Amino acid sequence: MKRFMIVCMTMMLCIGASAQDNFAFWKKDRAYAENAFSINTAGPIPSVGFQFDHQLSKKTTVSVFYGEAMPVEDIEFDENNVSYTGAFAVESSWSGIIIGYRPIENFQAFRVNAGLGVGSLYGILDDSDGNSYHWHDGGTFTFTGIGYGLRPVKGLRLGVDIGVIKTAGGVVYTNSQTVDSAERAFNLQNDFSGGWYPNLQLTAGWGF
Repeated sequence: MKRFMIVCMTMMLCIGASAQDNFAFWKKDRAYAENAFSINTAGPIPSVGFQFDHQLSKKTTVSVFYGEAMPVEDIEFDENNVSYTGAFAVESSWSGIIIGYRPIENFQAFRVNAGLGVGSLYGILDDSDGNSYHWHDGGTFTFTGIGYGLRPVKGLRLGVDIGVIKTAGGVVYTNSQTVDSAERAFNLQNDFSGGWYPNLQLTAGWGF
């Protein structure tokens, strides 16, 4: 993960340096670009990823992407009078494809998006009685949302997207060290594995 983050930061710096002469990304007279390469970060799960865009037409973009989550460690919370500690988004990643469409001719910065992907999200928790819990939400997922920016133009492209990710819902496993572990695993699964995740994504890329 650390190497992946270093590569992403290096590429972001390179894009920024190359973009200085074309930083006026708001101009309407910029040249049309059929392809673009981007780096993005998303939340509420901290993550970073790569994305390649290709224009099927001036209104329609197909994007393929790959991302990895940054582990959220040292989690502490109480649930049903039980104390838990652990980490979330451990070794989690995803990839897929998104179709973006610009429905308004004179407002190309606005997009509607829909996509499909496959990925895995992991979490590890321990309770005060020595039980361990492994949460996993994986398989296929869908994404729907809206975005602003990333016009199909050459040079620097910036964008922001908001939407909802829908998965099949997670499963919690336990090592069952005490008789209460099965009930606690069931409660954790009901509370934290709903299968719906909000998403906020910031993207910086280069059209060519």
